[in-house]
Amino acid sequence: MESMLTVAVYDWDLVGTDDLIGETKIDLENRFYSKHRATCGIAQTYSIHGYNIWRDPMKPSQILTRLCKEGKVDGPHFGPPGRVKVSNRVFTGPSEIEDENGQRKPTEEHVALCALRHWEDIPRVGCRLVPEHVETRPLLNPDKPGIEQGRLELWVDMFPMDTPAPGTPLDISPRKPKKYELRVIVWNTDEVVLEDDDFFTGEKSSDIFVRGWLKGQQEDKQDTDVHYHSLTGEGNFNWRYLFPFDYLAAEEKIVISKKESMFSWDETEYKIPARLTLQIWDADHFSADDFLGAIELDLNRFPRGAKTAKQCTMEMATGEVDVPLVSIFKQKRVKGWWPLLARNENDEFELTGKVEAELHLLTAEEAEKNPVGLARNEPDPLEKP
Repeated sequence: MESMLTVAVYDWDLVGTDDLIGETKIDLENRFYSKHRATCGIAQTYSIHGYNIWRDPMKPSQILTRLCKEGKVDGPHFGPPGRVKVSNRVFTGPSEIEDENGQRKPTEEHVALCALRHWEDIPRVGCRLVPEHVETRPLLNPDKPGIEQGRLELWVDMFPMDTPAPGTPLDISPRKPKKYELRVIVWNTDEVVLEDDDFFTGEKSSDIFVRGWLKGQQEDKQDTDVHYHSLTGEGNFNWRYLFPFDYLAAEEKIVISKKESMFSWDETEYKIPARLTLQIWDADHFSADDFLGAIELDLNRFPRGAKTAKQCTMEMATGEVDVPLVSIFKQKRVKGWWPLLARNENDEFELTGKVEAELHLLTAEEAEKNPVGLARNEPDPLEKP
């Protein structure tokens, strides 16, 4: 009896009644009687498995046969493989389909689908059939007429009860990120610029330490201890950082949940690129520490570290030379020397030091099985340099 479908979006309230944000009304009768077949959008491809599975209970060939019958059109005539003739038009397409096990079978569905997608080319009865698409509908509130209260993305499929039921519902809940632990060992530094003049001898020296963090987690930054009074720019640390994080492989992003403010009820989820920052600093007793240089490594594709400090050049970080790129998610363990850069007075990059580091990626389960200590602590402590 009712042909209007109403979809309403509410604001849920813990106390009192939920508030209507806005609603959209869909005229189902209009769709049902439309000659453009608006009951279920015609997909671009025909798949029998996977996330893009064909969801209409009628296969493309059955839909085509019915349209030809209803429009009194000559066809469809299938054959040879990969061809179909409807009225005076011939459509071609793939003639095989792959099932879940990778077995290839002959099929007429691809060419039938091609004919459906070009149904407007058929003389006399042809018209464009509604393609598969996500509808974006405005949400309106009767209290605020004419003012959009947001939008709703959806699709509506209508199937007769006498046809076979459409396939099982598809799980579209968001992917769950996987827990990882990144272990970074800072072994040594070399050729670090010397900032301070010795008060008595006038010699240049630096009190070096290395700082590291994962992008989006600056507040959890970790520092090595200080290598005091380096006269050559060499520093020895043997210091381990531990960074646990949640990672979505499909999007190559780290997922961080945190409250936007102290008054927030729920945590907000942020997705940010997986990047590790390493910096060198000169520690000062009486004034602020001096920043010397940094490198940011994209954990999905970063330059492979040089084998020795001598082979480590500034161009590795600026991308001026072709260096092999590695992904810590594939490699799992990487060790090498990386350059650290800073901008000079002319706003050009210059090499301000080199760091020897080791990156080791484990899943949360692996990390639990063989734990290691932060800095040089137990278990599996690193030797003092």
